[in-house]
Amino acid sequence: MRFHVAGVSPLLGFFLCATGCRTGASTGDIAGATSPAAQLDEEGIRGLAGYRSELVSAPVFGGQVFVMEAGEASAPAVVLVHGLGESACRDWYPVLPALAARYHVVALDLPGFGRSTHANELYSPARYAEFMHSLLGPRVKGAFNLVGHSMGGALSLLYAARFPGDVRRLLLIDAAGMLHRKSYVGFAVDSGLDHLLGPLANPVKDLATMAWESVSTAMGPILPASPDPAVVLQSDALRATVLGGNPTRIAALAVILENFGPAIAGVRAPAWILWGSNDAIASPRMGLVLQARLPAARLVVLEGSGHDPMASRPAAVEKFLLEALASPASVPLPEVAAPFPALPARKGRCERQSGARFTGDYSEIELVGCPNAVLRDVRTAGLRIRDSYAVVETTRVIAPGVAIEVKDSRVEITASDFAGNVALEVEGSDLDLAGVNLRGQRAAVHIGGSSKLIVSVSHADSPINQRYLHGVYEFDIGAEL
Repeated sequence: MRFHVAGVSPLLGFFLCATGCRTGASTGDIAGATSPAAQLDEEGIRGLAGYRSELVSAPVFGGQVFVMEAGEASAPAVVLVHGLGESACRDWYPVLPALAARYHVVALDLPGFGRSTHANELYSPARYAEFMHSLLGPRVKGAFNLVGHSMGGALSLLYAARFPGDVRRLLLIDAAGMLHRKSYVGFAVDSGLDHLLGPLANPVKDLATMAWESVSTAMGPILPASPDPAVVLQSDALRATVLGGNPTRIAALAVILENFGPAIAGVRAPAWILWGSNDAIASPRMGLVLQARLPAARLVVLEGSGHDPMASRPAAVEKFLLEALASPASVPLPEVAAPFPALPARKGRCERQSGARFTGDYSEIELVGCPNAVLRDVRTAGLRIRDSYAVVETTRVIAPGVAIEVKDSRVEITASDFAGNVALEVEGSDLDLAGVNLRGQRAAVHIGGSSKLIVSVSHADSPINQRYLHGVYEFDIGAEL
């Protein structure tokens, strides 16, 4: 199903909304429209202690970039990275006074946004990371606290992985664009799980899927033999023709094409994560993944909030930021995954029941013909799912044989770990995996029958292969990873 933004095609319109849509706004609102943050008194912001701003030459991209600083220059540094939308660093205005009273705050309009130069450039996460590293070096001495919202959260995460010595703490707010483009709410709706998702169960696809479809459609007449929109990003002419040279569209596409799996594994700074429970732009699933995979990560869910809590819930965001910035910056040594202690003898079983729930420890769990089943915070020595629709979250399975078997089912799995002789055996099923670790002594994945796997920022580890998985996979019967 599609929705419309006045004056533009329904698919490309989503680029314009993208991650800049305001909390409480309709899905047809266009990013960059005047927002509460943009309406704040500019004189009041300029009146903050230590305020200074300038347009300087933009490393990597050329042109100029707007940079703003506030607060005492000798205080601990906080760098703010905004998401898509022409408000740019004005998005941070509602919380800027509280931060500037305690910290040396550096905020900027990323190249392509706000008061910085707009051009038909490759606005990719990697280039943004290099740009930030070059720009911040002369302005911030030593490690700083890095805060990113929406697309800026994804960029901040990549920066923290590439330049770990620069980042003291990593704070992410509704980080967008890291799930694979095919992983969207419609999967759960199609599976009959819409009632579990509450406000997320709407007909609007996520940024990634809409962006991908719009570019693929536009490219059809241009590159019929090459359906991969990644080709667009590498060509000045194609960016101009297909994306109109629009920085918002270029940046959105570049983010969703990035595989953030290696970056998530490469972060060394302690992480704090804030997510709106009603965020329909950046799936809360990704909050669970980041909590499970980032060092010493703490996830705070802001109930009732959408994608832009700075505008709708500034007091809550202030509280989150100040608590996170005052927390210890040390990271404990990583725990070594160990076999479970003795699991209880109890077995979990669902047969022809709807809405079954499992949590805690079991010797094994079996689902047969069970729609709308949910497993959350489970530990078990075996999981069998047949003829069912299920959601599996933050679950760990260690088995001597096959850890999880899925047959003739649809299953969404998030932030979970499976280890066994074979970690995952799948037959005749559709799976959506996000932040899943698959460790197999023989194989990480065995395909027993025709199946489709949508995989985001996951990892397979076996004698056959060790690699990050991020894509749509349809293997031949008998294939193994």
